[in-house]
Amino acid sequence: MRRVVHRRPLAPFAVAAQRTYWDAQGSQQESLFMDRKDLAQMYPTRKPRVTGGQYGYNRSFWWNITPVSNCAKRFPTAPRPLNPKPAEIITVYGATGYLGSRVVQALLENPGIKMVRCCTRYPTLLDPKSDLGKILDAYPDRTELHEADVTDRIQVNVAANGADTLIHCVDYHSEYVYNSHMDVFVKGASNVAWTARAQRSERCIYVTGLDATFASEANYVDMRARAEDAVHANFPDATVIRFGPLYGAGYRYRGLGRFLYPVVWGATRCQPTWVTDAARAVARAARSQRAVRTRLDLGGPDEMSHADWARKFSAGFHRRLTVPFWKGWAIGLGKAVTWVLPNPWFCDGWVRTWELDQVNRPASQFERLYSWEHIAYRPHTMEEAAAMTKDPTLLPNFAALEAEHEELEKADKAAAIAEEEEAKKKGLIRGVANPSLGRSDGMEELAREIYPGGQFRVRPLADAEYPSNVKNPFPVGAAGGSMM
Repeated sequence: MRRVVHRRPLAPFAVAAQRTYWDAQGSQQESLFMDRKDLAQMYPTRKPRVTGGQYGYNRSFWWNITPVSNCAKRFPTAPRPLNPKPAEIITVYGATGYLGSRVVQALLENPGIKMVRCCTRYPTLLDPKSDLGKILDAYPDRTELHEADVTDRIQVNVAANGADTLIHCVDYHSEYVYNSHMDVFVKGASNVAWTARAQRSERCIYVTGLDATFASEANYVDMRARAEDAVHANFPDATVIRFGPLYGAGYRYRGLGRFLYPVVWGATRCQPTWVTDAARAVARAARSQRAVRTRLDLGGPDEMSHADWARKFSAGFHRRLTVPFWKGWAIGLGKAVTWVLPNPWFCDGWVRTWELDQVNRPASQFERLYSWEHIAYRPHTMEEAAAMTKDPTLLPNFAALEAEHEELEKADKAAAIAEEEEAKKKGLIRGVANPSLGRSDGMEELAREIYPGGQFRVRPLADAEYPSNVKNPFPVGAAGGSMM
């Protein structure tokens, strides 16, 4: 006897009712196998411990960083400029920042620099009265404003097209969605260094701080230290510059920071660096032969405690009430404000930054580690910086200092040539490295082409009012015409 089975039609929402996994979109195939473990990996609530006993940071780190650049890949036919020429066309990423705008100003004070490309994520939001807006008005023929996000390699490539020096000068504390410290520092610095290598740039400079420490409990500190290794892996001849806590006029306080400064970890030792000295050091590294393939620890000339630095900063530049504050309350408050405010003026990572001493490391700790003496620049104390801020005429002319430094490097080159000639008389001949063996296969022209794709803007924003000093709000072709 034949058995007949009557099947009922499935209800339209029966499958959805049986779901036990996270499906934020409800239609994306890649979310079908996502569970709570994946969420804990992507958005950890606390940093896991590693085998070494310290705190590590594991926000999908390895699978996120391996696709952006292959550190083991080499260009066998690419000529490596062992003696790069001084910078003439420079791209500065993070040009609207507190340090970045002053780096642009210091670069333009040198007449040997032909063009400075100032990169920002939001050119339409640039205030003409800001530091960078005033610089663009003062140097209209030697500056360009580009839209570039360091986390997008195509935008980085477009802004770097034809530049001989790339400078990563991006810095921020409070991270948020799609703008984590790993994205901006590790991936962003890797993009800049990789682009510098791919398009045969002469120099690459990465700016960080003396507090950068690998596997630190603060994500801000940890990721900047990882970025140093990423930059050196992608561009071996890069210059890494580490500054102490920056101070100076025009510091952009937010919220209660304009009136109150709670000192957490007041006994921490630091070497604060005047922002003008820091900007001039970056500008000098862009043209100095001594700065190639080096790590520069450029802390200020005076070493003091965190509490003393806060009091001197308040007395010489911005009047603020400095009070001691317990670290437990500061860290808890820093965690709380990130859940309440969309863009908080401080976070727990910024508080933990001051847990570490920010002083120059000994030269024996790293290979090719130097300080101010190596670039022949004398930093100023906080008292001297305060006096020069009130009376700018006391500040030495940077163009004259650069001319003296160029003469010093010419003397170094002449001494090296004389040493070689003296060695030849004794029968000693030093070999000259030529990694490319003199070959060229057209990669230079290919690397300078703008990559096709839809990730960068090919036309101005619809109904956007660009400031009058915005020249290049979108990519342009090789002939100067827009890619419409």
